[in-house]
Amino acid sequence: MSSRRPLRILTATFYRYYGRPNTVEPQYYYLCKVPEAMGHEVDFFDYRAIVAEQGQGAMRSQFLDKLRRGRYDAAFIATYEDDFDRETLDEAKRLTSTFGWNSDDEWRWDSYSSRYVDDYTFMVTNDPGVYDANKPRHENLLRYQWACTGFWDGVDSRKDIDCSFAGQVYGKRKQQIAYLALRTGLETWGLGSGRRWPGRRGGRVLRRGTSAALIYLPSRGRDVIAFDDINAIWNRSRISFTPLDSSEGSARQIKSRVFDMGLSGSLMLAHRAPHLDEYYEPDREYVPFETLPEAAEKLRFYLAHEQARLKVARAYAERTRKEHMWSHRIDDVLAQAGLQS
Repeated sequence: MSSRRPLRILTATFYRYYGRPNTVEPQYYYLCKVPEAMGHEVDFFDYRAIVAEQGQGAMRSQFLDKLRRGRYDAAFIATYEDDFDRETLDEAKRLTSTFGWNSDDEWRWDSYSSRYVDDYTFMVTNDPGVYDANKPRHENLLRYQWACTGFWDGVDSRKDIDCSFAGQVYGKRKQQIAYLALRTGLETWGLGSGRRWPGRRGGRVLRRGTSAALIYLPSRGRDVIAFDDINAIWNRSRISFTPLDSSEGSARQIKSRVFDMGLSGSLMLAHRAPHLDEYYEPDREYVPFETLPEAAEKLRFYLAHEQARLKVARAYAERTRKEHMWSHRIDDVLAQAGLQS
């Protein structure tokens, strides 16, 4: 719990992950449930649900009405597309301190984020290159990375999955996962994998073994894994494969999973990516790789040497707990606005 003054915060994001049933958008945990757990009073505004039912104009009007009535200290806004126009954002900025929480600026800055940066009190980017290049022109631009919620602590959990990938299988991930599945036994769950995670609700015994053919089965809605179940997979995995190619394939980027699974007790086997070593020390707090043969070699080594794996996994968790929690990010961002000391 934060010992700082409780604030009234309006969080505007959406609840369903890509609109899928039985899933929750991670941003809802990051920007709504975490500040709530810190002791802040948080109201949730599901703008996508309102758009689906009443249209974009009605959603924007309701958003401003809520701000006018709510006497909020801050509004956290996690946008996906052109959800809020410039007029709505400018009015919101007059009513409270607004924070635009961006992601994927490695490839979305020019086409999206840069168009709206000045319409927020502060815009948060997690791309250091974007920050360095644009901070001189936009004093309200802040740089903060993804982080860990702390809601799923699996450091001491039993590890009965040797190596896994949990999440969407797309683009380059298909070939990467197929390669490691054939050579190391990597197990995969998620949209595009063709496998359903039974979790706590399915009542089935976890099926072991993955064939590369599974990677190419057509995606079905049932393959989408809820965020709590993804965390359950990480918590049960000795090693977590962490590909960092962007979804449209043009860049390596620091994905949220780098921090999400920080308290899982799993070893993070991750692509080398720009700036990642600023947050975790390679070969001490995570294990980097560049090529797939290198990834397979390192994966096999750490599966064969449990004490070495444990040492890295524990250092990863310690660094996460000390520096990379969502509570840290939120405290820091609010302090930038003079809302926390």
